[in-house]
Amino acid sequence: MAQWLTLEEGLSAPGLRIAPVRDGVPSPWSELCRALFHVKRLPFALISARDPDRSLTSLKAGTAQDSLPVVFWQAERPRSHWLEQIALAERLAATPKLLPDASASRALVLGLLAELCAEGGFGWHRRLLMIERLLTDKAFGDRERAIGRYLAAKYGYAGASLEESRQRCEAIVATFAASLPEPGAFLRGTTLTALDLGWAAFAALIRPLPQELYPMDSL
Repeated sequence: MAQWLTLEEGLSAPGLRIAPVRDGVPSPWSELCRALFHVKRLPFALISARDPDRSLTSLKAGTAQDSLPVVFWQAERPRSHWLEQIALAERLAATPKLLPDASASRALVLGLLAELCAEGGFGWHRRLLMIERLLTDKAFGDRERAIGRYLAAKYGYAGASLEESRQRCEAIVATFAASLPEPGAFLRGTTLTALDLGWAAFAALIRPLPQELYPMDSL
């Protein structure tokens, strides 16, 4: 099991460190990030990046941004973008290779990953729909409303069209469904790629894993 460090410890520690969204909170970006280094068999420490008041003020001061996950390697600059994290994983371990060598195949894998991970992609729009539920579902209380308001301010909920978000999510899922290979095969090519890891992480926004496999906080 990975060692947990405080942010202060993590910023100065050697080796590979990952600051994910905390355990119990489903974050496909964090799960993809951890999976990249796990399949490469690269050991890493985990950083608890939030301040005691649950804010990310110290993280922002140390990395010039306040989104998770963030990856730290030795004394190099922190990497908070999924594409940078894939590139780092590829550099640190040659196998298994998660991006194809051929330019056209590589572009296809990265393009489909962007449909899942990027701003305006599947994860982004599913998050907007989750915010709607946090703010409007009467089953939720003050804690959930506060989370919803924080996320709404951070990710542009006020200007979003939720109907467009639903349509965008459906279109992306349809794209993946139309290109799925035979059961048991990889999404692109004959070996595991970052696209397989990305789909596994983001598909949990459609059907989460059972609690016994991935315990999640109750919202």
